[in-house]
Amino acid sequence: MTADELQRQAKLFRASGLLGKPGALSRLFDFLLARSLAGEVPKEIEIALQVFGKGANFDVAQDSVVRVYVHKLRRRLEDFAARSLTPYDSRIAIPKGEYRLVLEPPAQLAPAPPVVEVAPSAPTPTSETPPPWRQWLKPALVVFAAFVAGVVLTYSFTFDSQDRNLNAVRHSAVWSPLLDDDLPITVVVGDYFLLGEVDEASNVQRLVREFYINSNQDFLDHLQINPDRMRRYRNLELTYLPAASAFALQDLVPVLNAGKQVRVTLLSALDPSVLKSTHVVYVGYISGMGMLGDRVFAQSRLALGGSFDELHDLQTGTTYVSTAMPMGSEGGAFRDFGYFSTFAGPNGNRVVVISGTRDNGVMHVAEALSHRAGVEEVGSKAAGAESFETLYEIDGMARAGLNARLLFVSAMKNDAIWSGAP
Repeated sequence: MTADELQRQAKLFRASGLLGKPGALSRLFDFLLARSLAGEVPKEIEIALQVFGKGANFDVAQDSVVRVYVHKLRRRLEDFAARSLTPYDSRIAIPKGEYRLVLEPPAQLAPAPPVVEVAPSAPTPTSETPPPWRQWLKPALVVFAAFVAGVVLTYSFTFDSQDRNLNAVRHSAVWSPLLDDDLPITVVVGDYFLLGEVDEASNVQRLVREFYINSNQDFLDHLQINPDRMRRYRNLELTYLPAASAFALQDLVPVLNAGKQVRVTLLSALDPSVLKSTHVVYVGYISGMGMLGDRVFAQSRLALGGSFDELHDLQTGTTYVSTAMPMGSEGGAFRDFGYFSTFAGPNGNRVVVISGTRDNGVMHVAEALSHRAGVEEVGSKAAGAESFETLYEIDGMARAGLNARLLFVSAMKNDAIWSGAP
């Protein structure tokens, strides 16, 4: 390996933009390049300390951040070679099980593995820049995304005694299928589309919710199908989110912030192609699932009852009815239900659902499955099933959940989930 050729290839790799904007990945590449040019092979602990700012008590057996980023960098180098180099060029590579850069001569080149491409929604394809929001989305989404970004930044630079438990959560049966590859994650937040009801003078009198209209496209479709009925409504391009979604994401973001690209979008703005090109994590009410609802319940042992507050267990014949009120409402004792499922997507990706009939159900599922005890309980009862679902029962008083229990963990079959999917 000649130092000049390695530096030349490194310059080309940086210029490709595949490292993204300055951050952990570019620091790792620069560190490995400098050590490799010096003929040195750093240990994992050295990288953790010098690149990722870990403390002296960092345990490489419990925290895989170095291995995750090295794997990510290796894939970026392979992507660069496949896109920009010919079979007659040397290329930079990271040998498996090692932490150094080497220059492979053309004779050692193997056919490049298939690369999963997610069409960039911005001119600069970086791993940390979110796609531009659709023009019609209201400032509520901007505020919500800022909240999520704040949580991400907080946890990105906080390393404490909880790291070991967090690592166990990430490697559980619940989350490892999403975190052990390079596929991006899209967090889909269930929102509700609001319409303005107008009077004869076309003045908006009040805001209303029609359950069959969940997006701009739904509004346009129904305007063509039933123009007389839709004439009394105006599309205000306005949605609202249950308060539970923010609290649930506060629990989930530390788990998902594992060196992967994570995007956040509203269900009303969801492009169906995302269901094939990324892992998907839905967060929100069962009533807010929209296009995902039919897929989620296609192979579930649960069926919706007379309302979204009612679930019917097809195996036992039991009917579960939530008596909880929306957050902010006064009330006495209540019972709510939280629902979780994980199953294969239509293109080798995964879909995870964090949901419930009301706020306490959603929040409890997110809290339970972001803690070690919760994922271990579910994982043990899933008994190795790749796709499974769970139902929780939460009892509480006023607006606080006081007691919760896991009602069942049940395997799911993927056979009919995506039949007829877009």
